[in-house]
This record gives sequence, C-alpha cells and structure tokens, in this order.
Amino acid sequence: MLLPTLLAAVAALIPLAVANDRIPGSMFTRDPHGVAMAAVPMWHFGRPRGMKPCYPQDAVQSDGSQTNGNDPQYQTNIGKGCADTGDWHGQNTQGNAFPTYYTVTRCGDSWRVTYYLYFKHDSGHKFDWEWVSVVWWQDGNSDQWYRGYLLQSYHKGQKAEKWQDIQNTINGDHDKFDQNAKDRNHPKVYVGAYHHAMFTTRYTGNDNAGATPGEEFRSNDWYFLPWDTTVQDDSRLNPNWNWGAAYSSPAHIKGDPICSKWGTGANGKMRFMK
Repeated sequence: MLLPTLLAAVAALIPLAVANDRIPGSMFTRDPHGVAMAAVPMWHFGRPRGMKPCYPQDAVQSDGSQTNGNDPQYQTNIGKGCADTGDWHGQNTQGNAFPTYYTVTRCGDSWRVTYYLYFKHDSGHKFDWEWVSVVWWQDGNSDQWYRGYLLQSYHKGQKAEKWQDIQNTINGDHDKFDQNAKDRNHPKVYVGAYHHAMFTTRYTGNDNAGATPGEEFRSNDWYFLPWDTTVQDDSRLNPNWNWGAAYSSPAHIKGDPICSKWGTGANGKMRFMK
C-alpha cells in the first residue's frame, strides 16, 4: 500500500492548470505588451487538398514600406506568392514565424485586446487582414480583470464566444497539444484556409473554396504559438496605407470600431450576439 500512498502524496503537490488567470487593471496602460502576451492565441492552419495555405507574414518590408499583396489563385494554388508555412510533417507541425499585431482599446467598462494577421490575399481579393479580440472584464469591485469573450472576424462580420465555451485553450508551451481544455489563458484559433475567417473549432468536412461560411476548411496541420518578439503593436504600420478590400487592418478596427461592433450592455459588458 506504500506506493499508492506515495503517488497520492506526489499528486497533491502537483499544481493544477490555473484557469483564466487574472491580471491587474493597471497593466492595460502600464504594460500593454504584457497584456497582449497574456492571452495571445495559438494559431492553426490547414492544407485543403494537400495545398499550402496563404500564410501570414509581416505587413512591413525591411525598408519600412508596405508589403504589397497579390491576386489570388482561387482553387488551384491558394498559397501562391504568400509566405511559406515550412515543410509539413503531419498534424501539429510547427510553422514558420510571423508577426501577430495587437491593439489595446478601452470600451466602456471593458478592455479589448485585438490580434491581427496580415496575408497577401484571400481567395477573393488582394490583401487580407483578419483578427480576433479578447474582451477583458473587471472581476467584481477588485482591480483584477479576466477574459470574458473572444470576438472572431468572420466573412465581413464577426462572431462572439464566451471564454469558458471555447473548445480548446492552453496556458503555454507545456500544454499546447492538450485538447478539450477549457477556460485556460490562450485560445486555439483555427484560420479558414480560403477566406481566413477565424474559428475556435476544426472542420475538414469540405475542402472546397465554395463551402458555406461555417464550413470553411480549417485544421491543425501547422501551428504557431507566438513568442515575445513576434507579438508587436501597430506602431510600425502607417495608418494611411491602402489595403484595398481588406478593411480589417488595425487602423480600421482599433478604437471606436472594435467597441461599437458589438456594443455594451449592463456594466459595460458586451451583449452576446447569436
């Protein structure tokens, strides 16, 4: 009986995964980068019909100029002219690094930290920006704040999901391959392969570009979990740059637009939109 007793004692000393860690309200203005790192998504990308996707990349060239987009090749080579994912070695292959841009916006009694990816095109037009936004709420009357919702850009609109309902969340590199873990600190986000809509679930039942919006192909063939230097604010982006039909750039979304898209309810908390 000694071994079970020892195992139980050891298990009692192992800390459980902390759920939805709170952060102090002062961080939003004092350390916005720290706030961005606190909930940055783990990104996932799929390969419909064996094709590499159009992969995110830096929106700024080494000389400080705008990264130009290119015209999409609708069905036969969706990744043409885009950044390279890297070689594929099966599901959960680590992809090449790319920037995740962020903005931090006060919206009434909530804060919204929005994360943006830049692509040279989607399957419909040159240039593409897509985003997700973490809505932070105050925990009672304390100065501690927690993740309340995740907003996701979705085919010229957006959808909202309660944080505790997100299918897969993680706390960091050590548990990044856990599945069905809820209410941790970072969401797993699956990027649609054709139009780059943002999802918190995989779907591989239809690998054609003409699928209905909710059935856009997305999977975990590649992943990228951003580290400190790949998470960047929008200060390098010229707000006057023209992104064509891609109207979800940080300059267009931050500030009032990210607040007004969903409005606020009682105590500044976002209305849940179905």
